[in-house]
Amino acid sequence: MNAPSVAATPSSGPIRVRAAGCVVWRPARSGPEVAVIHRPRYDDWSFPKGKLDPGESWLAAAVREVFEETGYPVVLGRRLPTQVYDVSFGGPARMKRVKYWAAQAAVDAEFVPNSEVDRLEWVPVARARDLLTRQTDQDLLEAFAAAPVDTVPVILLRHAEALARKRWDGAEPERPLTPRGHQDAEALVPALRAYGIGTLVTSPFARCVQTMQPTARSFGVDLGMERALADDTEPEAARAWLRQVLKAGRPIIACTHRPVLPDLLGESPLGQAVRAGRRALAPGEAWVLHTRDGAVVAIDRLKT
Repeated sequence: MNAPSVAATPSSGPIRVRAAGCVVWRPARSGPEVAVIHRPRYDDWSFPKGKLDPGESWLAAAVREVFEETGYPVVLGRRLPTQVYDVSFGGPARMKRVKYWAAQAAVDAEFVPNSEVDRLEWVPVARARDLLTRQTDQDLLEAFAAAPVDTVPVILLRHAEALARKRWDGAEPERPLTPRGHQDAEALVPALRAYGIGTLVTSPFARCVQTMQPTARSFGVDLGMERALADDTEPEAARAWLRQVLKAGRPIIACTHRPVLPDLLGESPLGQAVRAGRRALAPGEAWVLHTRDGAVVAIDRLKT
C-alpha cells in the first residue's frame, strides 16, 4: 500500500502557472478507451486540462476543465504523474505545473466543438499513443495504462482542526472544531465531490461530525455514525471495519482521528510510515485508497 510516486519533468524556476487535467476514459469491450482532444490554437492532440481559478482546489479544477473542454462530467480516480515545464517563451523564468488524474466519464455525453477544442476522439490506448503530439502526454498515457483504472475509492479523512484539549472543559467527545477547522471543512466539499461518492460515515465525536456536515449537506445525503472510527475505539475494531469496507467494494468517505489512522491501515507500509510519523496527515487531509477486488492498488494524499 505504498503511495504512488508523482514524477515531474526536470525543471527550474518558480511555479507561476497552476493547472489540472485528466486522462478521461470509458469502458469498452477491448479495454478502456481514452478521450484525446485536438486544440486548433496549437494544432495538437493532447488531454484536457486548464488553469486553476483563484481559490480553487486542484481536484475541482480538473473536473471543471474537463467538463468545459469536452462536455463530459467525470469522476476522479488515481493520481497520475505531474508535469512541470517551462512557459517562459524567452521572458523571465516561468514554470507551469499540471496535476493529472485518471477520470471516468460519468455519463455518455455529446461533445460539442468549442473555441478551445474542435475535435474529440475516443480511442484505445494503443491508438492514443499514435495520436498524442507530445512525448510528455505519451508518458502520461503509459502511467495511466500501467495500473488498473476501474477502481473504487475509499477516502480516510482526518478531521479538521479542533480546539486544543487544554482549552476545552467539556467532555472529550464534544470537543469542537476551531473557526479555521470549520473553514477547512467547507473547503473540503468541492475536493471530495470530485470522487463522486455518495456514502459518508464518521466517528460520532463532534469534531469529526462537524468536519463532514458541510459535505453531507452539499451532497444531500445522510451522515452515518460509525463507532469503529471513534478516537477511543479498539485497534482491531478499526481494522475489521476497513476490511469489511474493502470486501464490500463500495465507495465511501470516512472521517476519523489521527490516532485511529495507523490502526485502520494496519501493518501495511503506509500504516507503518504513519505510525512512525513519516507520513502523518495534517488536519483536514485524507488518504484516498483506490481499491479493486478488495485490494488497494494505489494511494493518493488529498489536500485542499
